[in-house]
Amino acid sequence: MSKVHKFVITNPELCVACNACMKACIKQAYKRGKLAKSRLDVLSLESGKMPNQCRQCDDAPCANVCPTGALRISNQTVELCEEICIGCKLCTIACPYGAVVIEAEVPPSIVGEFERNLEAGCVSGLKSIAIKCDLCHGAQEGPACIDSCPKGALLMVDPILMECKFGKKLKADMTPFLKKIAPEVEFLNIPAPVLKKPKEPSPDSPETPQSNQGEA
Repeated sequence: MSKVHKFVITNPELCVACNACMKACIKQAYKRGKLAKSRLDVLSLESGKMPNQCRQCDDAPCANVCPTGALRISNQTVELCEEICIGCKLCTIACPYGAVVIEAEVPPSIVGEFERNLEAGCVSGLKSIAIKCDLCHGAQEGPACIDSCPKGALLMVDPILMECKFGKKLKADMTPFLKKIAPEVEFLNIPAPVLKKPKEPSPDSPETPQSNQGEA
């Protein structure tokens, strides 16, 4: 098997770039006591727009270059300990997907100073740290982005258990997409898409006029 870590990925054919996943990500990060910033970003590509987040690489380049051990492989994911991150940016350079970014919590009292020093990438007295998707580690319900998606475009893949976590609003057959991203895995829990039932005619609607053919 080529991959063992769990990861979240987006089916670009279903994504409508509504940003619901980003809002859910920020809310869940705040609830878990993390920096209240989105761990994924909606990218604009030639083929359209879609979320981009950490792929939880098995041999994670970001963890290999981290000088403090803030990034480490654990529990089938690449975890980040924000408390010991020093914001050195080596992980942002090493990540092949551009899924690790440096962010800071900006108090309203220094917003002006922060904006003036954006090019420098730091503000005196303000600690910046790396943030990345950690699959909402510690949240019993799992990644918040998945259930927030109105089209069911996001899913979490677990190659070891051969299972996927789908959103509640899955509206398409995900089998062809899964065959592309993990062709060696025979997934055991791919559900049938939830399709809208055709609307039944209202009982108050007028009946269709009957043909008078055959009458004299």
